[in-house]
Amino acid sequence: MPSSMCPICGKPYLGASCPRCKRVSRSSRSHSKRSQSQEKARKQTNPWRSEYSRKEYKNARQIAIQRTNGRCAACGKVCAKRRGSSWLLSGAGVHHIRPLSQGGGNGADNLVLLCVSCHNRIDAARRAAER
Repeated sequence: MPSSMCPICGKPYLGASCPRCKRVSRSSRSHSKRSQSQEKARKQTNPWRSEYSRKEYKNARQIAIQRTNGRCAACGKVCAKRRGSSWLLSGAGVHHIRPLSQGGGNGADNLVLLCVSCHNRIDAARRAAER
């Protein structure tokens, strides 16, 4: 089962619902739903978020994971396992080589599998360079 993006916190998760928000929503119902105006503002501010649920992106993501055979492209750590016809991530994310905010796309040629530590390191370096 591929990971999904949580509509509440925007982070990827495996399974039927986000474990972080499920935990929070049990104790605080106010977190479980955004108001319509908040959701509209979020979509206008981040229009690219809707792309993550499209079939084309999900297919490109699987191709990017397959390309490295489930290993981090930077350090080689195994961070995805094959389950049936798709890959399941474990401690990893698919990284945009050229960010969407800088005109990059969601095609497989712009995606690469990175473990969490490599992904964080590369994103931190990119943010530092943008300052």
